[in-house]
Amino acid sequence: MTNKVIVGSRKSRLAMAQTKLVIASLEKLFPKVEFKIKNVITEGDRNRHDSLTKIGGKGVFVKEIEDELKDGTIDFAVHSLKDVMPNLPQGLILGAFPKRVSPFDCLVSRKEFSTLDDLPQGARIGTNSLRRQGQLLSARQDLKIIPIRGNIDTRLKKIDTEELDGVVLAEAGLSRLNVDLSEYHVLNLKEYIMPAVGQGCLAIECREDDSKIRQMLNRINDEDSARCVQIEREFMRELGGSCNFPIGGYAYVKNEQILFDGLIASPNGEHVIREDAVPANNLGVGKKVADQLLAKDKFGIIEGE
Repeated sequence: MTNKVIVGSRKSRLAMAQTKLVIASLEKLFPKVEFKIKNVITEGDRNRHDSLTKIGGKGVFVKEIEDELKDGTIDFAVHSLKDVMPNLPQGLILGAFPKRVSPFDCLVSRKEFSTLDDLPQGARIGTNSLRRQGQLLSARQDLKIIPIRGNIDTRLKKIDTEELDGVVLAEAGLSRLNVDLSEYHVLNLKEYIMPAVGQGCLAIECREDDSKIRQMLNRINDEDSARCVQIEREFMRELGGSCNFPIGGYAYVKNEQILFDGLIASPNGEHVIREDAVPANNLGVGKKVADQLLAKDKFGIIEGE
């Protein structure tokens, strides 16, 4: 087994926390291996002002890391799966998916809201996600969506600096960073917003021909998480999706059966098309649901993006 392994990671606090979680799991299994983190600055880190849609989608958080993987500078990289594009560069593979945590979004605010209906008329909600925006506006057309970017701390501060009634954040990031929310109130949005494909799951990317690293990563792969997110990613690939598209997809295990929910929504919230609880134990369900939604899309939601 390789004695020294170089792990690529973005420098953000969340990226580093996630990378360290993966390394800690591997160190228990391979105590003689030295793991070293190499920080990689991506376009998404350099450009903190423009929207992700404008600068190329969520792939801007992984491209430079993938370049270092292809060059052999690093041995594997830890990503938030929802940042990974549907098709990987030739020669790279997702070698492991550690056990998924919560895939759901939440509303963090200074005031306590029991439901989305409790928000005041015309409430200002911060999010840079078209997926979140479309579903929020579908539930409450009066909401004012305020585009915001930045890390979790920055977004929380914008509740005050931008006079927001709340910001939408992924529960997984808050949990992995142990964010102190004692001065805030949190509303789980599970019943209002379908998660992004892969949300709550980490993905470990490596070279396809690196059998030693792949064997190592296989030890921390969670089979149920892997099966579910692969269905979601098939769905996204069929739709051609990135963060430029208002797409939601969530596969989950219930009573030993995998079920899949898929959604496309217009950014203005006027049109939401979805399929829920589709049995997904067989291959090809992600593609099947994508095709069903596209057939129902008479509004050009996907083509119009």
